[in-house]
Amino acid sequence: MTELSLQGFLTECEREQLHRVQAIQPDGALLGGLVGDPHIQFASANLAAWIGRAWEEVLGQSLPALVPNFPPPLVGVTTEITAQNWMLPAPEKHLYRQLFQGVNGNLDGLLSCTDTTWLLELEPSFPEAQQHEAYRPVPHHLYRMPYTEADWTQQCQGLAEALRSATGFDRVMIYRFRDDDCGEVINESLVDGLSPYLGLRYPASDIPQIARNLYLSNRHRQIADVSAAPVPIHSLAEQVADLSWSDLRAVSPVHLTYLRNMGVTASLSFPLVLYGRLWGLVACHHYSPRRLPLPVRERCAEMAQVFTLAIGGYNNHRRLMEVNGSDLEIMRLLDALHEAEYPAQAGASDGLVHPSQALGRALLSLVGAEGAALVDDEQVITFGIVPTPAQIQEQVQWLRSSVDDQIVATDALPELLAPAVEYADRASGLLAVRVGRFTRVGQRMERTFLWWRPEQPRTVYWAGDPRKDVHFDAETQHLTPRSSFERWIETTSGHSEPWSSSDLLRAKKFRSLVLRAVNAEVLLHE
Repeated sequence: MTELSLQGFLTECEREQLHRVQAIQPDGALLGGLVGDPHIQFASANLAAWIGRAWEEVLGQSLPALVPNFPPPLVGVTTEITAQNWMLPAPEKHLYRQLFQGVNGNLDGLLSCTDTTWLLELEPSFPEAQQHEAYRPVPHHLYRMPYTEADWTQQCQGLAEALRSATGFDRVMIYRFRDDDCGEVINESLVDGLSPYLGLRYPASDIPQIARNLYLSNRHRQIADVSAAPVPIHSLAEQVADLSWSDLRAVSPVHLTYLRNMGVTASLSFPLVLYGRLWGLVACHHYSPRRLPLPVRERCAEMAQVFTLAIGGYNNHRRLMEVNGSDLEIMRLLDALHEAEYPAQAGASDGLVHPSQALGRALLSLVGAEGAALVDDEQVITFGIVPTPAQIQEQVQWLRSSVDDQIVATDALPELLAPAVEYADRASGLLAVRVGRFTRVGQRMERTFLWWRPEQPRTVYWAGDPRKDVHFDAETQHLTPRSSFERWIETTSGHSEPWSSSDLLRAKKFRSLVLRAVNAEVLLHE
């Protein structure tokens, strides 16, 4: 396959209008209309099998005429849903238990309303005898706040096991998105006999951005049977329903092929949203058809939502500990900078100045680097394992001419600065802090602090070769998702150990305090 065809396939995946598919899965029925208008504009083709009324018959009718006294009161909902505002845009969905007497029993209704479309989705009500289990509160252990890495691992495992128990799925994975948008399985619970996916990564293209955006709008996503035929939605006047908030929305053919290639028959996903961003997913897989009633899915979604509190709390606690732990190191470094003197060595052949060992130790320790340098114009002061003076000056000039940021961090310097390939063994990773200052005569100067980390071969375990996102199916003459998910080991060079968020936090705080000291010195001499 050519690079062009691969890119074209990925582009088409991103362009796929998942929310405009105009079909649902056959696990329920759908009615819909336009915002502000109670008349039914959309109906699924299987409506008669669920409510005994054909779709041709209900199109154009008012929903309250079809469902008397709609909407009924909701228990425990603070926002009042009235006969006047139920078809107006709302920030959340509303579940009406046993809303409708269907052909084969009671039906629950799920009402949602986007900026353009209201939807009422009907699914079988949960049997009375089983409702106690479905409406049980979230397990207490999921509310515990993790403070250590061991606590965090235990919390992840607790969620995976609780959800596998509640759903009955064969495999439950906690899947975290990394900075490069690829995903990594950080915990899982699975039945005996399945191969573990723990620690495997999946390329970012496995979940297109448009699908990630839909996860931000929905608490769960169920695919009960990858072999089930989708049910078309009919419209009154060739309108297009917005299915962004639909629980029953039909599945992309590409994703169905992807699941089949994995050997998965049913899936259930819960987004983990932190500060408005998709932090990760809880992905549940089953190897035979499996459909969970809406109340069970809602209870599991509550578990996932509670877990996001643990994510936020653990991250904030780690950040706080890192900040408190770095204060002493930063103050020691500032003291060493203040006390150190850098007399230029006239006639020095290497162009370097060698200050106290205390300053070197403090600089290297601040961010865990193997080498560091302080550059003032032509003066270069080095510590540890570093590039040559000319190579250091080349980096400084590159920073000043090509990079606007005052703090720059990369674990792959040769990819940004081609000549760095020559000294990747010493400086594959670069963290730079630039501090502008004015001399007593009003001349602006810039002091640059540089830290380096050496090349460190990186081993990543992927679920299949990430370079083979798609393959060409000779039988159908179409590009399809990759079919291999066997563990694939990738070893790369030209990278260092990545700079952590803690390293960057220390660098930012260090720069802020250096600027404060510089300004204080300027004011002192005015």
